[in-house]
Amino acid sequence: MSDSKSRPVLCTECSQPMESPICCAGCGALNPLPPSLFTYFELFGLEPTYEIDLGELRRKYLTLSRSIHPDVAGRTSDSQRAQSLALSSGLNRAYETLRNPVDRAEYLLHLANGPSAADDKSVPGELLGEVMMLREQIEEATEASDQDLLASTRAEVLKQQKETLEEIASICRSGDLKEPATQQRLRQQLNAVKYWNNLLEKIPLQVES
Repeated sequence: MSDSKSRPVLCTECSQPMESPICCAGCGALNPLPPSLFTYFELFGLEPTYEIDLGELRRKYLTLSRSIHPDVAGRTSDSQRAQSLALSSGLNRAYETLRNPVDRAEYLLHLANGPSAADDKSVPGELLGEVMMLREQIEEATEASDQDLLASTRAEVLKQQKETLEEIASICRSGDLKEPATQQRLRQQLNAVKYWNNLLEKIPLQVES
């Protein structure tokens, strides 16, 4: 996995080290290199780990967003504005990924060259049976306008979702994501949480009696 501290970037204008490789905090110059050359963690000057300070991430995002905005003084040419827009797009994508715990885990798995959801669709052993049972329960409760059963089913799905999210976090915190066995475990849990999310979307908040 790439280490955001292993390759410092020097500003092309003032030659000072840049905390983020897209904009110099000292002179305000933009890095001519595209953001796609850096990891999302590097764009914010963060270590590539699951545990990040979301408050710090947001503060850095807002500061960088203001610094690279196309209307910043001195950026009047078409090329400068195009560069600012490209940097803003890359920064927004990185921020949305890192602030979401599931997307962040997916991204860490990607950085470790682990399998994508398209490459590996496997899930934990009992999941498909549980999902099928709960889906049938939702359909029956909806048809019968059984609010109590819908509420209890929703509570069970939320419980399963919470446990899966906790397992994702645990694997990312304690496992070596370069190890194939760890990658497989994480991939299965990331696939599993999509099933729970989909089930939640199928549960109506209220049905007609």
